[in-house]
Amino acid sequence: MKKILWTGSLLLLCTAVMADDGDKTTIDGMKIQKITFDGDKMTVKYNDGTADATFDMAEVVISFEGATSIEERITIARQAGLEGKAIYTLKGVYAGKSMAGLKPGLYVIDGKKVLIK
Repeated sequence: MKKILWTGSLLLLCTAVMADDGDKTTIDGMKIQKITFDGDKMTVKYNDGTADATFDMAEVVISFEGATSIEERITIARQAGLEGKAIYTLKGVYAGKSMAGLKPGLYVIDGKKVLIK
């Protein structure tokens, strides 16, 4: 009996899990298939077959808006669009108006959660 339970437990642990197909993830309103990171570059492959877009990570901010579940919309904005706006930590502490010199982490900029790497 113990062998059957043990075998069943192992089979359950070996079950394959597949990710969502990416249809619900968008960047600047376009559906994406895959995002890859290589050093200081980020490459985005779109579902519609258009050319891949490559971004320099020093100029990219990834923010998660309106998250109600695992399916989150990812919006990419250039730093220039966020400069000069009030920056707060997740605890509500004012961190200034410039992203220069911020430690990596999550911040609130213009009412949106933003990940700074």
